[in-house]
Amino acid sequence: MVRLITGAAGMMGSHLYDALKDAGRDVVATYHNPTLDESESITKEMVEMDVLDYERVKEVIAKYRPNTIYHLAAQSRPDVSFKDPSLTLDVNLLGTTNLLKACVELENQCLFINASSSAVYGDISWNPPPKEDSPCHPLSPYGTSKLAQENIVKNYHQIYGQNINYVNLRIFNCTGPRKINDLVSDVCRRVVNKEFPIKVGNLKRLRSIVDVRDLVKGMIACEDQVLYCKNETINLGGNRQYRMFDVFKLIAGNLPFKFDDNLTRPVDESTIVGNTYKAKELLNWEQEISLEDTVFDTLDYWRTIKHGKNIIPRSLRRLLFTRKIDYKEIEARPTCKCCGRVLEDN
Repeated sequence: MVRLITGAAGMMGSHLYDALKDAGRDVVATYHNPTLDESESITKEMVEMDVLDYERVKEVIAKYRPNTIYHLAAQSRPDVSFKDPSLTLDVNLLGTTNLLKACVELENQCLFINASSSAVYGDISWNPPPKEDSPCHPLSPYGTSKLAQENIVKNYHQIYGQNINYVNLRIFNCTGPRKINDLVSDVCRRVVNKEFPIKVGNLKRLRSIVDVRDLVKGMIACEDQVLYCKNETINLGGNRQYRMFDVFKLIAGNLPFKFDDNLTRPVDESTIVGNTYKAKELLNWEQEISLEDTVFDTLDYWRTIKHGKNIIPRSLRRLLFTRKIDYKEIEARPTCKCCGRVLEDN
């Protein structure tokens, strides 16, 4: 059984590739315009493939005949989508369509695990946290592109049936080692590099956060639990809600900081949290890694980038990182549509 990853030289794709290889699974990793340093993310067995180049996509699908496609290649930054909406729509919608079209033309049956985003929800109340059947009103070209991407994946299943089975994963805030351009990673990097005062954006927001290493376990569970989750849309994210100011303090303590307007978006949700009950039920998945461990490992990652490998064992160093963070558990159990009462599990 062959698995193909698009976007394997990005943060999430590289962790997924590592996890599949460590599990001894047959996997083909593709990349184009890597977001990570090439020396860190690209290995000689990886395959270069631009999802916008249909002939190249068709060539790769024909050669490897993947049974499962993990589709992570994307223009994945909401801030960039405001500056270049055309690129965002091209990569996220047309690139996805090229993969699906190639599979159909080559009669390559597959499970298409599609990395979508919580950005599809957008302008909603966020209280209670949205379920997969909640309305979607994206606030950015990125969110709009991801909702369209979900729909084209569904369309191909509707037209071609079991030849294209899918799982649309709506991924919520995800961070950890190798991440760039989010609060956790950027503050960790600035702390390690002693960039004081630390520049920050809006710290009043509320977010759930999941470690990328937990997240890829949820992705792989879509393949392992395919009989239960195929042709479903599933929220995948953390089950704890944090205030971004508290996240900053967890990382930086009392180090000086200043607000930088360049780190804010033209439009941004004040809260992003999701109901992940469906992931627990269908995938037997929930997050395991604490935010404290994620922060510790992300600081470690940036220290390694700067200074090289740390000779002191991780377990010993972790004992010295004693900061804790307050959080609110996100209620993810099903509720009565009439009164909102939490329904007990059977």
